[in-house]
Amino acid sequence: MNFQKQFLFDYYKKYKTFTPEEIDEIIKHYEYIEIDKNQLLQKNAQLSKYTYLVIEGMLINYTYDYNGNKVVLNFIAEKYWAGGGKHYNLEGVYIQSIEPTKLFRIRNEVLENFYENNEKYAFTEVKLVRNAFKALKLRMLHYVSKPAIFNYEQLLLKFPGIEHRVSQKYIASYLGVTPQFFSKMRTKYLQNKK
Repeated sequence: MNFQKQFLFDYYKKYKTFTPEEIDEIIKHYEYIEIDKNQLLQKNAQLSKYTYLVIEGMLINYTYDYNGNKVVLNFIAEKYWAGGGKHYNLEGVYIQSIEPTKLFRIRNEVLENFYENNEKYAFTEVKLVRNAFKALKLRMLHYVSKPAIFNYEQLLLKFPGIEHRVSQKYIASYLGVTPQFFSKMRTKYLQNKK
């Protein structure tokens, strides 16, 4: 089994609900692709035909605010999903690579077929959706009730080393602050860490 297939096999094996034969049946529907930095996978009003699982690299979900500024909604790094089938795609949300990225993609109609015809896969999908929904609620709660520095620390815990992979303007956008404010906040944070 090559590295890419082993990655998928290990990913599904952790759920302990699938036999090796069932995992093989699932992963044969995935396609391995490599994309360049700044490649769009989903554009506004054009829903993606695919759901993606990141192997290496990073994607962002973003939209635009009323002034036309890019607003980063989420970072999607290794072992995280982008998209999630036709029911989880939203108009107005873009998916873009912010560094060269290796990923798997599966057609949404194939994914939906798995959901409808395989009880084990549907159970796993429900767990994934619950975890994603919980993470989204927690992010929104922290975004409105916690200071930017707390949210920055949470981002660093979730994605260690992200500050070396992502431009400060993207992190500032994700935190809901200006790049200038973020730069000052980060400097003070690093001084306090010493």
